[in-house]
This record gives sequence, structure tokens and C-alpha cells, in this order.
Amino acid sequence: MKSAHDFPNLNPKNPDGVKPNGKPYQLIIVEDKDFHRKQLVQILESEGYRILGAFQNGKEALSFYEKNKNDVDLITTNLDMPVMDGYSFLFELSQKELKAKLVFISEETTKGVVQDLLKMGAADFILKPIQRGRVLERIKLALQRK
Repeated sequence: MKSAHDFPNLNPKNPDGVKPNGKPYQLIIVEDKDFHRKQLVQILESEGYRILGAFQNGKEALSFYEKNKNDVDLITTNLDMPVMDGYSFLFELSQKELKAKLVFISEETTKGVVQDLLKMGAADFILKPIQRGRVLERIKLALQRK
């Protein structure tokens, strides 16, 4: 017998944040602005991603990553932050054999800086303002790349 809540599923798409094996991708968010950090957590969790930690600067995130690097699939980071900026954060990670993908979500910068970041191992650079669709699409693509 059908209950009143047996609605047809009009959105059969699986959430982007879930791997083919059914486990969620695990992310770290590094963003100094509280509003943007909370916004990213909300956007990513809405698609099934598991946020392992959200940090205000690269130094906090680096310390966490070193203890949990085998669990982290992807890191999002801002470029301009106090204590340790995104550039230094990426450099430090690259010295320690970065296993996770790293995606910058930041304000406009020069083409040269973006090219340097990509050469150093960043998977992508997404321009702010934060837009849900663009963030989800680009993170999904970054995770699919080998």
C-alpha cells in the first residue's frame, strides 16, 4: 500500500559529493572570511560532500592536513589570508607530496599568479563572488581529473 509520501523522484541525480562507492568526498575549506567559509560549507554539504574542517588560514589547515592527509580528497583555499596565505599554503603542501586536489576560490588576481598556482599543483582557480553552480561544477571536475 502506498503512503501519502510516495512521491516520484523527479531528481534522480546522485549528489556530486558522493563517490561511486557511496562514500562522500572529504574536503577541507580554508577561507579567512567567516561568511564565505560558512557559505562554502553550506554549498558543499548540500551536495553530500563531507567537510572535515573549515579553517581561517593556511597554517591551521596545514596542521590539520598533515595529521589527516590520507582522508582528504580536496581542499578549497582563498589566496589572500592572514598568517599563511594560499600561495604559501600551496607551496608548503607541495613540499609534503600533496595527495588532495587543491582548488583556489579567490578574488581576481593576475594571470601570472594563476598560472604559477596551476604549475605548482593547484587543480583550479575559481573567481569570487561565490556562485553555487560554478563552485559545484568546478570542484566536481577537479575531483574527476587524474
